[in-house]
Formats: sequence, structure tokens, C-alpha cells
Amino acid sequence: MYNGIGLPTARGSGTNGYVQHNWAYVRKTKDKVNYKTEEELEKLEAASNRQPNRDILDHERKRKVEVKCIELEEILEDQGYSQTEIETKVAAYRNMLVDGDGSKPTVLPRDEFGRVSVRETHQIAEAQQEKNAKLREAFGISEYFVEGSSLDPQRHVKEAQAKSAAEQNKKYTLVRTPSPIAAADTDKDKDKESSDKTKKRKKRTRER
Repeated sequence: MYNGIGLPTARGSGTNGYVQHNWAYVRKTKDKVNYKTEEELEKLEAASNRQPNRDILDHERKRKVEVKCIELEEILEDQGYSQTEIETKVAAYRNMLVDGDGSKPTVLPRDEFGRVSVRETHQIAEAQQEKNAKLREAFGISEYFVEGSSLDPQRHVKEAQAKSAAEQNKKYTLVRTPSPIAAADTDKDKDKESSDKTKKRKKRTRER
């Protein structure tokens, strides 16, 4: 016993004689558990399946490309290039960035723990879609799986119908290729400009 608390003797009690916990104490109220309502669960499910707006994401990528082009333009102006040379180099750099973004998959920024760190709504939706795709691939679930058709014998038929409907609604972008006539005219202009520069250099050399 210590300070009036505990057993007079520990003999036969199976304890060390000190009170550690009162097992006879009954709580008046249980720990509160915050259960989510049906409306909140529906909102969470809708957020996890929300499709990102491709137009907004493409606009954001194009904006980043233009920012890089403006930075290059300022650097070239500081280095003393002419306006024609700056426009040519910036256009080539822009085409390189656009082709690079189109050929490689979208890389989302991640934090030091490997988690996707995005704050924009459509980027979050895109990250969630990527996560869902990885889960479907891990469990062998088709991209066009119809919810509630796991035990349906017509499951594959429904998936085929969903796939055809998705392909019909898919939007294709037009790829513009330069006209061969315009390209030939551009090459002629470049050749003419280079020949004029060569003549000017020769003329300056003779004058010296």
C-alpha cells in the first residue's frame, strides 16, 4: 500500500499490490463515432469517379509552354539576336515542347513521399483516374466494366456495348500538316535571305 492506495498485502492477489486500473468503473457515455451520411458517401464516390476536363488541362499545359517560350525570348533579346532569329528559335522551341508533351504521358508532380501533390480540381481528378486505372489493372477489371454486373452472364456483352458507346463519343483532334507549296516557298525565302547575307558579307570584305 502506498499513500493509502492499494492492497494491504499483495499475498494471494496475483498483483504487486498497487491499483493500476479500476475495472469496475462504467463510462456514462461511449466514445463518439462520426458516421458519414448517405449524402456524404455519394459525394465521395462522385469525387472519386469525376472525369477531368481535358480542355482545361490542355490549356494549362499550353500556358506552361508559352511561359517557357517567353523566358527563352527574353534570354535571346538579352543576347542581342535579331527579331527574325528570335521568332525562328522560339517557334522551333515551341514545336519541340509541344511534340515532347504529346509523345510522353502526363507526369504529375509528387512530394518527397511519392504522393501526388496537386491542388487544382481537374489535376486532382486526373490523378484519381490514374489511381483507379492502376487498381483496375491490378485486379484485372476491364476499363468498360459495368457496375453491378459481376455475376451477370451477359457481362461481356454489356462491356462491349459500353466500349462501343465510349468510342462513338470519343472526340478526335485534327492534326494540321504544313502545305508542301508553303514549305517550298519558305525554303526559297530562307535561301534568298542567306544568299543576301552572303553577298553583304562579301561586299563588306571588299570595301575593307
